[in-house]
Amino acid sequence: MMFIGREDDLEQLQERYQARKAQMVFVYGRRRVGKTELLTRFSNGKPTVFFAAQNATKEEQLASFSRLMFEAGAPGKDYLRQYPDWESALSELARMPEPSNGARRLIVFDEFPYLVKSDPSLPSVLQNLWDHMLRNTNLMIVICGSAMSFIEKELLAEKSPLYGRATGVLKIHPLPYWDAAKFFPDYSSEDKALAYAILGGVPRYLEEFDPDVPLEDNIKRHVLRRIAPLYSEVEFLLHEELRETARYNSVIRAIALGDTSLNEIATHTMIANGTATAYLSNLMELGILEREFPVTAKMKERAKGARGLYQLNDNFFRFWYSFVFPYRSELEHGDVNSVYERRIRPALHDFAGKPFEELCREWLWRESAAGRLPLHAVRIGRWWDRSHEIDVMAIGDTGEPAIVGECKFRNVPMDMRMLGLLRDRSAYAGVGNRKHYLFSLAGFTPELGVMNDADTRLIGIDELFAD
Repeated sequence: MMFIGREDDLEQLQERYQARKAQMVFVYGRRRVGKTELLTRFSNGKPTVFFAAQNATKEEQLASFSRLMFEAGAPGKDYLRQYPDWESALSELARMPEPSNGARRLIVFDEFPYLVKSDPSLPSVLQNLWDHMLRNTNLMIVICGSAMSFIEKELLAEKSPLYGRATGVLKIHPLPYWDAAKFFPDYSSEDKALAYAILGGVPRYLEEFDPDVPLEDNIKRHVLRRIAPLYSEVEFLLHEELRETARYNSVIRAIALGDTSLNEIATHTMIANGTATAYLSNLMELGILEREFPVTAKMKERAKGARGLYQLNDNFFRFWYSFVFPYRSELEHGDVNSVYERRIRPALHDFAGKPFEELCREWLWRESAAGRLPLHAVRIGRWWDRSHEIDVMAIGDTGEPAIVGECKFRNVPMDMRMLGLLRDRSAYAGVGNRKHYLFSLAGFTPELGVMNDADTRLIGIDELFAD
């Protein structure tokens, strides 16, 4: 299996591993984001007990964990068939023989919420053993899970027995676009951007596409055909995580079609505002949605929820609800080529427009961190009001907007008119001393090209994907 990116995540885990004291680190993130692959890579070369929990009974979980422990040399193997309870099993960690090379032993509990589901007392048991025994050992314990709200609300929150015991908390995000592009090293910059617009930065989805075949063929084979895992991926995830999937389908579909305010979503779905809010909250906890505010919005405004818009921050969900969900009847009958030619090909670049804007904002974050911008950015996002919108706005240390940008994923070069529009919009937004950044798939007209100076910067698609 291909492993790409995650250098910073690996480095942070390694720092915890090399710390002086025993470690209890929580690693969590949405499903398919690559947590298990990350921990597998991290555990390479380390004396490790890697327990991948299943949705099973307490006795079945203990039997599986006992086998792993006994294979690793736990003393209980000499007098037990399996541990009778989790207190016995976890206390045995303190009696494990020291590795011959003196390295710290690594204990990974993958999908820890399954263990708690089968035995709700487990967090209290672990807390008691940590306080009285395990924190004085040469262990690094990693607790991993995909149920993000469970990790945050039930294990890390103040009411949890494990509150305050974590020596590290690492939330795993989808890969940035430049790492996602490494799955397709021979694609053109345009096709890399389109692949990212379709799949996002979720490694499990990126691995489904074959880098040696054209993007169009990948879409047909690996998304539109009924046998393809991605064809049923969205429904599988929703059924696994949620009830009332028909209602959630309606909510996500409305947002994919452009209804992004609470009132618009409630009207489109014919669901009461209060009920819709609960559905939206659940989808945000799963990492499928986010609530977006103008980048200049103050904390008070964000807390009240004023002006916030709901956006699908999972590119694949957005693609699936745009091009698979509406045409299931044709696809179920194998009409793949027709759906692609009539529905997807004509709309694909327009569809990629919003992901391209996010890609440009990610590029600005990277450039800022590398010191290649005329400011150090503290906030980068989108700005809008009732009549105007700016695709990219970066705010510096002073708190004032310093970069404004326009993004176009079209096969027509940007011209002077676009620069004029951007200047007018930034003036309307009250942005003072500003730099204008234009991002374009098809480049720039010669007239605009000569404007590439200290106050106006032109960024083509190849520069976005340059190493």
